[in-house]
Amino acid sequence: MIAVSNIDSTGPVSRRAKTAERRDNPEAKPRPPRPTAGRALETYEKLVTAAGELLAEVGFERLTSNAICARIQATPPAFYRYFNDKYEVLEELAERLLKKQNDAFAVWLFRGGAWGEPTHRVAALETWFRTAADIVAKEPGGIWTIRALRALPNLAHIRLKSQRQFTDQMCELARRLWPQVPPDLLWYRLRIGAEFGYVIDELALEEDRLPSDVLFREAAYLISGLMDGLARTEETKI
Repeated sequence: MIAVSNIDSTGPVSRRAKTAERRDNPEAKPRPPRPTAGRALETYEKLVTAAGELLAEVGFERLTSNAICARIQATPPAFYRYFNDKYEVLEELAERLLKKQNDAFAVWLFRGGAWGEPTHRVAALETWFRTAADIVAKEPGGIWTIRALRALPNLAHIRLKSQRQFTDQMCELARRLWPQVPPDLLWYRLRIGAEFGYVIDELALEEDRLPSDVLFREAAYLISGLMDGLARTEETKI
Protein backbone atom coordinates (compact mmCIF):
# COMPACT_ATOMS: atom_id res chain seq x y z
CA MET A 1 0.00 0.00 0.00
CA ILE A 2 1.27 3.45 -0.89
CA ALA A 3 1.77 5.84 1.98
CA VAL A 4 0.20 9.26 1.65
CA SER A 5 1.86 12.16 3.39
CA ASN A 6 -0.01 13.78 6.25
CA ILE A 7 2.36 16.73 6.38
CA ASP A 8 0.51 20.01 6.76
CA SER A 9 2.60 22.60 4.95
CA THR A 10 0.14 25.41 5.57
CA GLY A 11 0.28 26.06 9.28
CA PRO A 12 2.51 29.16 8.97
CA VAL A 13 0.39 30.53 6.13
CA SER A 14 -2.77 30.11 8.15
CA ARG A 15 -1.21 31.88 11.11
CA ARG A 16 0.03 34.70 8.88
CA ALA A 17 -3.43 35.13 7.39
CA LYS A 18 -5.04 35.29 10.81
CA THR A 19 -2.33 37.63 12.12
CA ALA A 20 -2.89 39.96 9.16
CA GLU A 21 -6.62 39.88 9.79
CA ARG A 22 -6.12 40.86 13.43
CA ARG A 23 -3.70 43.61 12.40
CA ASP A 24 -6.22 45.05 9.91
CA ASN A 25 -8.98 44.74 12.51
CA PRO A 26 -7.44 44.88 16.01
CA GLU A 27 -10.85 44.51 17.64
CA ALA A 28 -11.69 41.27 15.79
CA LYS A 29 -12.81 38.57 18.20
CA PRO A 30 -11.28 35.11 18.17
CA ARG A 31 -13.61 32.42 16.90
CA PRO A 32 -15.49 30.74 19.77
CA PRO A 33 -14.52 27.11 20.40
CA ARG A 34 -16.59 24.40 18.75
CA PRO A 35 -18.79 22.43 21.14
CA THR A 36 -17.96 18.75 21.46
CA ALA A 37 -21.06 17.08 22.91
CA GLY A 38 -24.64 17.39 24.10
CA ARG A 39 -27.24 19.97 23.16
CA ALA A 40 -24.56 22.55 22.40
CA LEU A 41 -23.16 20.35 19.64
CA GLU A 42 -26.67 19.61 18.37
CA THR A 43 -27.45 23.33 18.12
CA TYR A 44 -24.10 24.01 16.47
CA GLU A 45 -24.74 21.38 13.80
CA LYS A 46 -28.22 22.73 13.16
CA LEU A 47 -26.81 26.23 12.65
CA VAL A 48 -24.19 24.99 10.19
CA THR A 49 -26.75 22.91 8.29
CA ALA A 50 -29.17 25.85 8.11
CA ALA A 51 -26.39 28.11 6.85
CA GLY A 52 -25.56 25.67 4.05
CA GLU A 53 -29.21 25.37 3.02
CA LEU A 54 -29.73 29.13 3.00
CA LEU A 55 -26.49 29.68 1.12
CA ALA A 56 -27.81 27.46 -1.66
CA GLU A 57 -31.16 29.29 -1.67
CA VAL A 58 -30.20 32.96 -1.40
CA GLY A 59 -26.43 33.23 -1.96
CA PHE A 60 -23.79 34.74 0.25
CA GLU A 61 -24.77 38.41 0.10
CA ARG A 62 -28.28 37.73 1.41
CA LEU A 63 -27.18 35.22 4.03
CA THR A 64 -27.64 36.65 7.54
CA SER A 65 -27.32 35.36 11.07
CA ASN A 66 -30.98 36.22 11.69
CA ALA A 67 -32.06 34.11 8.72
CA ILE A 68 -29.95 31.20 9.96
CA CYS A 69 -31.53 31.43 13.41
CA ALA A 70 -35.04 31.70 11.96
CA ARG A 71 -34.48 28.54 9.93
CA ILE A 72 -33.98 26.46 13.09
CA GLN A 73 -36.22 28.60 15.34
CA ALA A 74 -33.31 29.75 17.48
CA THR A 75 -32.55 33.18 18.93
CA PRO A 76 -29.57 35.31 17.82
CA PRO A 77 -27.69 34.71 21.10
CA ALA A 78 -27.58 31.02 20.15
CA PHE A 79 -25.78 31.95 16.94
CA TYR A 80 -23.30 34.30 18.58
CA ARG A 81 -22.43 31.72 21.19
CA TYR A 82 -20.59 29.83 18.44
CA PHE A 83 -19.89 32.34 15.67
CA ASN A 84 -18.94 36.01 15.59
CA ASP A 85 -20.46 36.57 12.15
CA LYS A 86 -21.62 34.83 8.99
CA TYR A 87 -18.04 34.65 7.69
CA GLU A 88 -17.20 32.19 10.43
CA VAL A 89 -20.13 29.96 9.47
CA LEU A 90 -18.89 30.04 5.90
CA GLU A 91 -15.42 29.13 7.15
CA GLU A 92 -16.89 26.07 8.85
CA LEU A 93 -18.77 25.09 5.68
CA ALA A 94 -15.60 25.52 3.61
CA GLU A 95 -13.49 23.43 5.97
CA ARG A 96 -16.03 20.61 5.89
CA LEU A 97 -16.39 20.65 2.12
CA LEU A 98 -12.66 20.65 1.46
CA LYS A 99 -12.04 17.94 4.06
CA LYS A 100 -14.50 15.69 2.23
CA GLN A 101 -12.62 16.30 -1.00
CA ASN A 102 -9.24 15.72 0.62
CA ASP A 103 -10.41 12.49 2.23
CA ALA A 104 -11.80 11.26 -1.09
CA PHE A 105 -8.55 12.24 -2.82
CA ALA A 106 -6.52 10.18 -0.34
CA VAL A 107 -8.70 7.15 -1.07
CA TRP A 108 -8.26 7.73 -4.80
CA LEU A 109 -4.48 7.80 -4.38
CA PHE A 110 -4.48 4.63 -2.29
CA ARG A 111 -6.34 2.87 -5.09
CA GLY A 112 -3.68 3.77 -7.63
CA GLY A 113 -4.60 7.30 -8.55
CA ALA A 114 -3.11 8.52 -11.80
CA TRP A 115 0.26 6.81 -11.61
CA GLY A 116 -0.20 4.04 -14.18
CA GLU A 117 0.01 3.88 -17.95
CA PRO A 118 -1.34 6.90 -19.87
CA THR A 119 -4.63 5.18 -20.78
CA HIS A 120 -5.27 4.16 -17.18
CA ARG A 121 -4.12 7.56 -16.00
CA VAL A 122 -6.68 9.46 -18.08
CA ALA A 123 -9.50 7.21 -16.88
CA ALA A 124 -8.38 7.56 -13.26
CA LEU A 125 -8.15 11.35 -13.48
CA GLU A 126 -11.55 11.51 -15.13
CA THR A 127 -12.97 9.51 -12.21
CA TRP A 128 -11.37 11.88 -9.72
CA PHE A 129 -12.67 15.05 -11.37
CA ARG A 130 -16.16 13.57 -11.38
CA THR A 131 -15.87 12.57 -7.72
CA ALA A 132 -14.65 16.02 -6.65
CA ALA A 133 -17.42 17.80 -8.54
CA ASP A 134 -20.05 15.44 -7.12
CA ILE A 135 -18.91 16.28 -3.58
CA VAL A 136 -19.41 20.00 -4.25
CA ALA A 137 -22.78 19.42 -5.94
CA LYS A 138 -24.14 17.32 -3.07
CA GLU A 139 -22.97 19.64 -0.29
CA PRO A 140 -25.61 22.22 0.73
CA GLY A 141 -24.43 25.56 -0.62
CA GLY A 142 -21.38 23.83 -2.12
CA ILE A 143 -20.93 25.98 -5.22
CA TRP A 144 -21.44 29.17 -3.20
CA THR A 145 -18.85 27.95 -0.72
CA ILE A 146 -16.37 27.39 -3.56
CA ARG A 147 -17.07 30.88 -4.91
CA ALA A 148 -16.57 32.45 -1.50
CA LEU A 149 -13.24 30.68 -1.03
CA ARG A 150 -11.94 32.55 -4.06
CA ALA A 151 -13.72 35.85 -3.48
CA LEU A 152 -13.17 36.46 0.24
CA PRO A 153 -9.59 37.22 1.38
CA ASN A 154 -10.27 36.07 4.94
CA LEU A 155 -10.99 32.56 3.61
CA ALA A 156 -7.87 32.33 1.45
CA HIS A 157 -5.91 30.44 4.10
CA ILE A 158 -8.48 27.62 4.05
CA ARG A 159 -8.28 27.23 0.27
CA LEU A 160 -4.48 27.35 0.30
CA LYS A 161 -4.27 24.78 3.07
CA SER A 162 -6.48 22.36 1.15
CA GLN A 163 -4.68 22.81 -2.17
CA ARG A 164 -1.28 22.41 -0.55
CA GLN A 165 -2.46 19.23 1.11
CA PHE A 166 -3.47 17.88 -2.31
CA THR A 167 -0.05 18.83 -3.66
CA ASP A 168 1.85 17.29 -0.75
CA GLN A 169 -0.02 14.02 -1.18
CA MET A 170 0.79 13.88 -4.88
CA CYS A 171 4.43 14.84 -4.34
CA GLU A 172 4.92 11.98 -1.90
CA LEU A 173 4.28 9.57 -4.75
CA ALA A 174 5.60 11.61 -7.66
CA ARG A 175 9.10 11.84 -6.18
CA ARG A 176 9.40 8.06 -6.54
CA LEU A 177 8.21 8.06 -10.14
CA TRP A 178 10.22 11.04 -11.37
CA PRO A 179 13.39 11.22 -9.24
CA GLN A 180 15.12 13.19 -12.01
CA VAL A 181 12.86 16.19 -11.39
CA PRO A 182 14.12 18.69 -8.79
CA PRO A 183 11.80 18.48 -5.73
CA ASP A 184 10.88 22.16 -5.83
CA LEU A 185 10.02 22.05 -9.53
CA LEU A 186 7.95 18.91 -8.98
CA TRP A 187 5.97 20.59 -6.21
CA TYR A 188 5.44 23.74 -8.29
CA ARG A 189 4.04 21.82 -11.25
CA LEU A 190 1.79 19.65 -9.14
CA ARG A 191 0.57 22.71 -7.27
CA ILE A 192 -0.49 24.26 -10.58
CA GLY A 193 -2.28 21.01 -11.42
CA ALA A 194 -4.08 21.06 -8.08
CA GLU A 195 -5.33 24.60 -8.72
CA PHE A 196 -6.48 23.56 -12.17
CA GLY A 197 -8.54 20.79 -10.58
CA TYR A 198 -10.19 23.36 -8.32
CA VAL A 199 -11.46 25.25 -11.37
CA ILE A 200 -12.98 22.07 -12.80
CA ASP A 201 -15.38 21.96 -9.84
CA GLU A 202 -16.71 25.38 -10.77
CA LEU A 203 -16.96 24.64 -14.48
CA ALA A 204 -18.87 21.43 -13.83
CA LEU A 205 -21.56 23.27 -11.90
CA GLU A 206 -21.70 26.57 -13.79
CA GLU A 207 -20.87 26.09 -17.49
CA ASP A 208 -23.95 24.55 -19.10
CA ARG A 209 -22.44 24.77 -22.59
CA LEU A 210 -19.77 22.23 -21.67
CA PRO A 211 -21.09 18.70 -21.02
CA SER A 212 -19.65 17.28 -17.82
CA ASP A 213 -18.44 14.10 -19.54
CA VAL A 214 -16.45 16.18 -22.01
CA LEU A 215 -15.15 18.45 -19.28
CA PHE A 216 -13.85 15.63 -17.09
CA ARG A 217 -12.32 13.76 -20.04
CA GLU A 218 -10.53 16.78 -21.50
CA ALA A 219 -9.32 17.92 -18.09
CA ALA A 220 -7.94 14.42 -17.52
CA TYR A 221 -6.03 14.58 -20.82
CA LEU A 222 -4.54 17.95 -19.88
CA ILE A 223 -3.31 16.79 -16.48
CA SER A 224 -2.05 13.53 -17.98
CA GLY A 225 -0.02 15.61 -20.41
CA LEU A 226 1.47 17.51 -17.47
CA MET A 227 2.57 14.19 -15.99
CA ASP A 228 4.11 13.11 -19.29
CA GLY A 229 6.07 16.35 -19.21
CA LEU A 230 7.38 15.47 -15.77
CA ALA A 231 8.69 12.16 -17.10
CA ARG A 232 10.70 14.04 -19.75
CA THR A 233 12.11 16.64 -17.36
CA GLU A 234 15.87 16.50 -16.96
CA GLU A 235 17.89 17.69 -13.99
CA THR A 236 17.71 21.47 -13.93
CA LYS A 237 18.27 24.23 -11.43
CA ILE A 238 15.42 26.52 -10.51
